[in-house]
Amino acid sequence: MIGSTTKKSFFSGMEKKKRQIIMGTVALALLCGTGIFVYSKFVTPSRAATIMQTVNVQRGDVSEIVAASGTVQAAQQMTLTFPSGDDVISAIHVKIGDSVKAGQVLATMDQSTALMQVKIAEANLLSAKAGLAEKMQTKDENEILVLQSNVTKAKASLESAKKNFDNQKALIQQDKASSNLKEAQKNVETQTRLYEAGAISKSELDQAQNSLNQAEAEYKTASMQYSQTIDQSNNNVAQAQAAYDSALAQFNQAKAPAQESSLQAAKASVAQAEVQLQQQQQYLEKITLKAPMDGVILQVNGQVGEVASSPFLIMDNSNAEQLGVMAQISQSDIGKIKEGMEATFTIGTYNDKKFQGKVETVYPEGSTESGVTTYKVLLTVGNKEGLLKPGMTLQTTIHVGTQKNVLYVPIAGLREQGGKTGVLVKGKDDAATGKEMKATTDSKDKSRDRGQNVSGYQFKEVTTGLIGSDRVEITSGLEEGDQILLTMQVSSSSSNRQMGQGTMSPGMGGMPVMGGGMPSGGGGFQGGARAR
Repeated sequence: MIGSTTKKSFFSGMEKKKRQIIMGTVALALLCGTGIFVYSKFVTPSRAATIMQTVNVQRGDVSEIVAASGTVQAAQQMTLTFPSGDDVISAIHVKIGDSVKAGQVLATMDQSTALMQVKIAEANLLSAKAGLAEKMQTKDENEILVLQSNVTKAKASLESAKKNFDNQKALIQQDKASSNLKEAQKNVETQTRLYEAGAISKSELDQAQNSLNQAEAEYKTASMQYSQTIDQSNNNVAQAQAAYDSALAQFNQAKAPAQESSLQAAKASVAQAEVQLQQQQQYLEKITLKAPMDGVILQVNGQVGEVASSPFLIMDNSNAEQLGVMAQISQSDIGKIKEGMEATFTIGTYNDKKFQGKVETVYPEGSTESGVTTYKVLLTVGNKEGLLKPGMTLQTTIHVGTQKNVLYVPIAGLREQGGKTGVLVKGKDDAATGKEMKATTDSKDKSRDRGQNVSGYQFKEVTTGLIGSDRVEITSGLEEGDQILLTMQVSSSSSNRQMGQGTMSPGMGGMPVMGGGMPSGGGGFQGGARAR
């Protein structure tokens, strides 16, 4: 599984485990750079000692890193599958673990059916091409004359239909139904006035009304006959026009080299046949699996004589000169990681030999497990010697940045007071620079922890920059040459201990007390506790 980052941060919200790692790193730096003061041979279980040392604020280089564990993986993995069908595997040319080259034949299926389909497609293409050639040929002279005669006959029929339409229309227009209706309407109006004046009887008025009703009925009948006659005449004309258009089209088609629509249809048939042939040829190629890249065979799922399963072959490029490393970076550090940053990798298998690489991809979406959010980061790592293999866990160091010739202090000098990060700065009226101080206190008393002042020292807030493995950049709050206090608590069991076998207090991990005193006068660590 991919490991998580071990990069440290300060105080606020800092996990207990991270605090222990930081203090252990500082203690190790003190051991390597200067040695730690000799603590007493005999310490009772109820007594503890606080060793304090002053160091000067110095200038130097501070390099910030993000450390994580990462899992080696192939940069590329591919699944190779035969096309679906009933054909069986006819040959397998590789086995698991084989190294292959791009283009190398790996396996084949039975080709008999595929070859037959290719031949059928080739025949269909020839047929389509023949049809196209036929469409492009012209009609002979006799056929053209027949079609021309058909056009003449159709035209005569059309003219006759139009003439009959005009005669019928003239006949209907002479119909007197309309005039009879108007005359009857006037008569009713006259008879109504006479009846109202008492000049005629009611029966005479009714007779006039009956005449009007009869005239209206005759008009409706005449109108209906008119419409029917017009519709029939229109239909006759339309049919004659359609017959003429068809005859004329056939004649024009015969005269033309080839009708455009027919020619296009024939061309489309040829194109379709070509596509079908190409598809069958591609299928024939697909039933021969070839390596798409240089790599190693991971899986072979099937045997000769079986219908191929999916996936049939799986391969990757794990034998390439460059592999991938997938690391999980904490939420607090992911904002520092950028694509292209240099990275160094080590693994105990090869005695901490260093492999070089860089950040390839920073994944934008994180994942949360047990309340901890991490982000995946893909890195590349050089593998020219072929030592690394997928699944190996590498200690990954991402080089975030370096500040040169800046003020810095050892991480052990930082402390927290009132929610602020700072250091204990030595007063100007104190004793000689770098004077060793050792205070012995009862284990039940309150120890001097970060955030509490020590006699002769004052807490001063600072602003930090890059954070190295054993030092931290100070961007404001201190000046070069300022003396700050480092403190460590050492405890011992009730049994007698030889010189150099003290242990660190809880939270700092075990640490032997070395012989050799810290040089007085501050001035930082001898040899420098270098940031990494």
